[in-house]
Amino acid sequence: MNPFLKIGILAILLFLFTLCAFAADVITTDLNSDGQPDGWTYVVNGRIEKQEIDVNYDGMIDGVFIYESSGEVKEEILDTNYDGKMDNWRLYQNGQLVVDGVDRDMDGMIDMWIHVVKGKIVQIEKDTDGDGRPDKFLDY
Repeated sequence: MNPFLKIGILAILLFLFTLCAFAADVITTDLNSDGQPDGWTYVVNGRIEKQEIDVNYDGMIDGVFIYESSGEVKEEILDTNYDGKMDNWRLYQNGQLVVDGVDRDMDGMIDMWIHVVKGKIVQIEKDTDGDGRPDKFLDY
């Protein structure tokens, strides 16, 4: 390959890498002042896209928060019992909780879905046979 072509390709790649580096940033936070990061905020083009947090300072992420372009939370993924596995998935629309998915048997799959409208539970679905689909429904 022509050496000038190689240099040109490398220059283009470096330029693209530089653009990406300035477009995205990770801000870390040391919440308990132990010298280790416990919170990570991912900023892309000046907007927070995602935050991760280690609530119990064990080195594992216990909460992930994903944001809409408006800045409102779109999704939360949580490890509520701090066992290192996510067990709660919450979906939001316009900043309001609409579905709270729970892994009650800790197998890594949602087996209970709580549907919420205007802050009130309207339905709970449960997967009682472990096939990943709801088979028991409770309406409120």
